[in-house]
Amino acid sequence: MKKLGLLILATAFVFGTGFLKKNEDGSTSLDTASLQKQADKATAKAQDEMEKAATQAEAAKQKAIEETKKAVEKINVKAEDIKADLAMSADQIKAKIDTFKEDQLLAYAEKYKAMFAEKKAQVADYTQKVKDLKWTEKWSKKGRELKSQLKEYKGQLGTLGEQYQVYADKLKAMDIDLSSFGLSDHAE
Repeated sequence: MKKLGLLILATAFVFGTGFLKKNEDGSTSLDTASLQKQADKATAKAQDEMEKAATQAEAAKQKAIEETKKAVEKINVKAEDIKADLAMSADQIKAKIDTFKEDQLLAYAEKYKAMFAEKKAQVADYTQKVKDLKWTEKWSKKGRELKSQLKEYKGQLGTLGEQYQVYADKLKAMDIDLSSFGLSDHAE
């Protein structure tokens, strides 16, 4: 009974859509050319609608990014805050940022990135100073102080990189595109 009902429904659809064409001999056949034209029109319309939706979605995304950037600019993360965090473990940092909103996370990540770049430059500078030491100066007080300072800066650089990664991972977990904010997956 269900099959008969479906057959009647399909027949009514085909007759009602006008896709049957009457041949010269009186028989009827399905007008596939007309069907193809209708399918092509529907496909083109669907593609146009998808392109419009994609354009609107991209515009909305860019607007949201700009609004977030403005909110991030209003947050002032001080270097002292980051320096104080250097004594914290990654788990402590994770616990600290669990309550942070997106804009706070981004502000801190940007500050970490800037401080990482500064510390990287300091490490490069002190590495060069140690390399430039004369052989006799390497074991002098000056040489020991330079090496000690270089070791401290390298440690801070590593910690900054690890802590930046905690922020980056949290942002990625929130489906934030880091590259939209000039950030990357890891400290550089």
